[in-house]
Amino acid sequence: MKDKPYYVIYIVMLFTFISPALFADTYDNPVEYISPVSSAVGGSHVTRNEGFSDLFNNPAGFKSAGEEISLAELNLGLKGPVFDIANMFVTGDYSNITTIFQGIYAGLDLLGPVSFGYVGDGLGVGILSSSLGSVSSTGPLTVEVNAGEEIALSGGYAFRVPVGDPSVHKLDFGMLLKGTFRGTVSFEESVLNIMNVSVDSLLNADFDFMIGIGFDLGVMYTYRNIFTAGLTAHDVYSPSIHNLYDSPMSFTSGSSPVSTTYGITPFRLDAGVMYSPDFSELNLFISSLKLYADYRDIFDFWLYPAQAVNPVLHLGIGTEVTLLEILKVRAGLNQGLPAAGLGLDLHYFTLNAAMFGTELSTEPGLHPVYNVQIGLEFRI
Repeated sequence: MKDKPYYVIYIVMLFTFISPALFADTYDNPVEYISPVSSAVGGSHVTRNEGFSDLFNNPAGFKSAGEEISLAELNLGLKGPVFDIANMFVTGDYSNITTIFQGIYAGLDLLGPVSFGYVGDGLGVGILSSSLGSVSSTGPLTVEVNAGEEIALSGGYAFRVPVGDPSVHKLDFGMLLKGTFRGTVSFEESVLNIMNVSVDSLLNADFDFMIGIGFDLGVMYTYRNIFTAGLTAHDVYSPSIHNLYDSPMSFTSGSSPVSTTYGITPFRLDAGVMYSPDFSELNLFISSLKLYADYRDIFDFWLYPAQAVNPVLHLGIGTEVTLLEILKVRAGLNQGLPAAGLGLDLHYFTLNAAMFGTELSTEPGLHPVYNVQIGLEFRI
């Protein structure tokens, strides 16, 4: 009977992670930081702690991150055959409209200009605004249009635990609290009538207003500033409430919602490592080199089997090389698809660009979508 307390602990842990999903009506998407920096290096990495751009990677990284204040930021992301769609609108040639929209997934994401916060010395806080839009095929001649706005608030703290020689070993723990407000309109339309979609279509569509809260936990170990290993528990408990209105005007006028449902952002456990050799004593053009490798959402097959994907899609690897302190060359592989990008630090602001692929299916290569992101950061 002496092992009985351990069984109680196991039961409590199991209930903590699984019970919210059992009582939720829907699964919500996590808070997403639209970043060409992360996209170019194969997605977010739990050991990456360069500054404000890595706010949601691992709260333990706040302790060792350099101090950085984000004043504003503007990141634009394009998904799918957006250039073909734009060309169709510009030229007025709609002869291939059914071909373009057959099985389509296209979108436009915008982060900013509100992107204010601070990271450094154990603290990480931020407020972000995002605009999201997508068009996806729901049938042979039918598409679903989604558009939304999101405000995310976050604040966290990290602390260091002494382990041996502090110049050799560093062990940090952190926690991040998050709050989300997201309004989304959605409706279905025939491909043949897609050209008739207007602002009125959005103003008369169903409007979903979501309020969510949650928190992340993280741990990070660093050996001689060369090797780092980390673990992040994203959305340990992140419930949400959805109020559905028959239009955005009903929401703004204070009308009662048509229905109320409850959601949950799936718990995700990510693990990763980083190798960063020291170039400080070498008089070379290379200022720094960082290599990343992560395995994300380790327990999806157990916690959310209906959403589980092929293990290959959990892998993310990337590298970032800094040349002459101002130019960053990035490359990676995420969900089995390549990624690459550049960053140019011009002191008062930084330019970033990325091209990368994402997989929409549960198996590698079945439904890849290629994306472009460009960004402008104002940091001090």
